[in-house]
Amino acid sequence: MNTKIDYIIVGQGLAGSAVAWELMQRGKSIVVFDEGIKNRASAYAAGLFNPIAGRPMTKAWKADVVFPFLENFYSSAEKKLNKKFLHLLPSYRPFISNEEKELWRQKSATPEFKNFLLTFHDSGPPSDVIQNPFGGIEIAPSGYLDVVNWMTALKDHLIEKDAYINGAFQESEVLFVNNEVHYGEFIASKIIFCNGLSALQSRWFDWLPFKPLKGETLEVKILASVDRIYNRGVYLVPTTEENEFKVGATYQHPPFLEGTSEWALHELVSRLDELVAVPYEIIHQEWGIRPTTPDRRPFLGHHPDNKNVIIFNGLGTKGVSLAPYFASHLINWLEGNGDLSPEVNIYRFKALYSRLL
Repeated sequence: MNTKIDYIIVGQGLAGSAVAWELMQRGKSIVVFDEGIKNRASAYAAGLFNPIAGRPMTKAWKADVVFPFLENFYSSAEKKLNKKFLHLLPSYRPFISNEEKELWRQKSATPEFKNFLLTFHDSGPPSDVIQNPFGGIEIAPSGYLDVVNWMTALKDHLIEKDAYINGAFQESEVLFVNNEVHYGEFIASKIIFCNGLSALQSRWFDWLPFKPLKGETLEVKILASVDRIYNRGVYLVPTTEENEFKVGATYQHPPFLEGTSEWALHELVSRLDELVAVPYEIIHQEWGIRPTTPDRRPFLGHHPDNKNVIIFNGLGTKGVSLAPYFASHLINWLEGNGDLSPEVNIYRFKALYSRLL
């Protein structure tokens, strides 16, 4: 017996979770196929979100709209799922010199940054946990998402609604009949691929210029009370476990080997030693591979030759912050409410597809 639904979703990482939740809030019927792959980027991520980041400390792309949307999205999901996974904490960046301090004193007064800078510290540490002889800047809104808890809560909700299937998705079994997508017992209007780097083997999207980026993190124990995120060289993010913190992350382009590495361990420890002023214990090391893009903009849109086949992918290192806003943007477009932004539409790379024909 066939089951008619609105959307099939492949993958339940950060992208797939955001799309699934947004569609359900709009009353759409869905089914999610997911393998629960270990070492995918979503599973190991610290879940950090910060509107001012990077070595040059610039305002994040679309920060003015993405960050208010993020807070509303996850807060609403917490209430409806009766789970806690969003943790709002200020982020503190210590200065490394008086020159940098003066630069940020000037920046903090500009319209670009004034909505995201909480407190300017001239000197003295806000905590004895870190090395901070020159003072620093406190940034908000920022915090972290307990990614595993969020995705687990949503998975349980999907299972309750008979909308989750654990197992590999077989693209070869997808059929198109009368402008509908057929897969097993399901008949849907569209199928949305949110399956990360598995898209590299996709019959529809293997032409997109994904840039796999390996990242490694540490879990450490520090016997100290910390009420904010510290970010300088590495981030130090509290977790829901007492005295345990995430430290990261490294960035490694191909070629790379799967698994953790001594190189990354040395890199993370070296940077952490420059940040913290107290002893710590390494609990374990983790790794994952992020689906990034050449222009650091996500991949959204339908296949050039099949409007029933959709992709939402390439969130890179900003998945926690970008997923809610662009899931809504994608669904608005799919439901006939507005156009896709050219910045994220995969048609910006259509020339790559055309060369294959």
